[in-house]
Amino acid sequence: MSLQSWLGARILYLASQAVHHTARYQVYGQQHLDGLEAASQPVIWASWHGVTMMISGFILCRYGGTVSNMMVIVPDDWRGESLAGWVELMGSRPFAVSMQEESLVAARRLLQLVRGLESGLHIYINPDGPDGPSRVPKSGVSFLAGRSGAAVLPIGVYTPSRVQIPRWDRYSIPFPGSRICIVFGEPLTVARREDARAAGNRVATAINGVMAQAETRYHQP
Repeated sequence: MSLQSWLGARILYLASQAVHHTARYQVYGQQHLDGLEAASQPVIWASWHGVTMMISGFILCRYGGTVSNMMVIVPDDWRGESLAGWVELMGSRPFAVSMQEESLVAARRLLQLVRGLESGLHIYINPDGPDGPSRVPKSGVSFLAGRSGAAVLPIGVYTPSRVQIPRWDRYSIPFPGSRICIVFGEPLTVARREDARAAGNRVATAINGVMAQAETRYHQP
C-alpha cells in the first residue's frame, strides 16, 4: 500500500470513529434488520454512495466497534487501496471488483460474494457507486440478491449537520455530535430470473423512499 493510500485509509477511519463515538442516532425500522438477523437471513445493506460515512458510524455502534460479519465492495482502481484499508480497520472484509461497464454481472468473482452471503456474511453496497450517475443503480445488487437469496435492506439517512463535498454523489460527512436519522425499509427479495433492470428500479425506489422518510422524520417534533 502506498503512503497516500495508507494515510487516506486512516483519515477515513478516524472520520468514521468520530461519527461512531459522537453521533446521536434516531433510528426507525430497525425491526427489519433485527428480524433478518434473528432468522439468519443474509443481508445486502443498500444505500446511495453519498451517505456512506453517515451509515458507517451506526454500523460500528451496532456491532460494538468491530464489524467482522460484513464484506464491503470497493473499486479495483486507484481508490480501492484507501477504501480497502479503511474497511479492514473497521474489522470488515474489503472485496474489490472491476468498475467496467456491466462487469459486475459478468465477473466470475461475484460468485465469491454470493458464497459469502450464503455463509451468513452481510454485504454493504452502494448501487450507484463508485462513479454514478447519482441514484441510478447498477445491476450488481440485483445479481447478488437473485443468485444468493439474500434480502436487500434499503437504508435512508439524513442530517443537515454535515459537510457536503461538491461532486457527483454530494458525499456527506456529518459534524461531530450530529443528530442523524436512519430509516431501514422493508426488505426486498429478487427472484433468480427477475429482470435486472426491473429489480434495480425496485431497489432505487425503495432507497429513495427511505431517504425521503429520513428527512421527514428528522424534522418531526
